[in-house]
Amino acid sequence: MDLIPWNPLREWERIRTPLDRFFADPAFGTAMTFGSAVNAFPVEVVEQGGDVVVRCELAGIDPEDVEVRVTDQGVTIRGQRRAEEVERQGGTFRSERFYGSFSRTVSFPVPVDSDQARATFRHGLLEIRAPKRNPDAGRDGRRLNIETPH
Repeated sequence: MDLIPWNPLREWERIRTPLDRFFADPAFGTAMTFGSAVNAFPVEVVEQGGDVVVRCELAGIDPEDVEVRVTDQGVTIRGQRRAEEVERQGGTFRSERFYGSFSRTVSFPVPVDSDQARATFRHGLLEIRAPKRNPDAGRDGRRLNIETPH
């Protein structure tokens, strides 16, 4: 009998599939795998009166580096966090921030009127607000311009 050396990457692959299935569960309300959860950002989806509101924490990200696409069924937020060019004199001791591209799709709990949707970005909080609509009114989709109130 030959011994096979232990490989930690093989162990990671063994547990990754069940974790992907867990995070893809509809109870989460989003299409998200465990690998993407590492770079995911917090999202809140609420109904306020006649609107569906999605809020995302994107602290430290320039609104120019964020793209929001909305349909009657959901919203996709894509962007990029750029690494800061900082002169370091002693090195980095710890960094839990992520840099690079990110993307997340969030389903709305009810159909919305994507033509009336608006996105605002203030103090690191992206808010997408869309009025609820009649589910028989059809589907559409478009890219939202992000407003930055001063």
